[in-house]
Amino acid sequence: MNNLSWRNILLTLMILVAQVIILNRLNISQALLPMVYPLVILSLQRNINKSLLLVLAFALGLLMDIFSNTGGAHALACTVLAFLRPLFLASLGPTDMGSEGIKPSILNLGLKNYTTYSIFLLAIHHIVFFILESFSFSNFFWLILRLLVSFTVSWILVMIYQFTFESKK
Repeated sequence: MNNLSWRNILLTLMILVAQVIILNRLNISQALLPMVYPLVILSLQRNINKSLLLVLAFALGLLMDIFSNTGGAHALACTVLAFLRPLFLASLGPTDMGSEGIKPSILNLGLKNYTTYSIFLLAIHHIVFFILESFSFSNFFWLILRLLVSFTVSWILVMIYQFTFESKK
């Protein structure tokens, strides 16, 4: 394994630890559950094997399910995110031959394209997760409130990460 692989593994572990220890235990409001761990899936190389992407996303979601006791909601949300990711990447960013090996980031896609990419995929992830977590529409407005508040904070944290770590390269 080269240094880039070890760096990606370490970064993934740091994001998971931050999610499990800090963000999952954040007790500001019942409606707030910020989730930044989908950033791991969003940041994988553009030309990653689709089967490997689905397996990695499922494993990441399963780890989150184990630590969060959510019964598969994270695993399914991550798998759906990984399934739709190539479709969004195909419509965004540079399409020349050299663009296949790049990581989607603000630096590589540009602010507008990365914003579109992250908003749509994070929204889909959050919608799937919160619908599975509540497993009913009996309290529809509470579901929408949780979805909007959590998505907004999660997206802001993802963008802070992008501006802090990815734009320096």
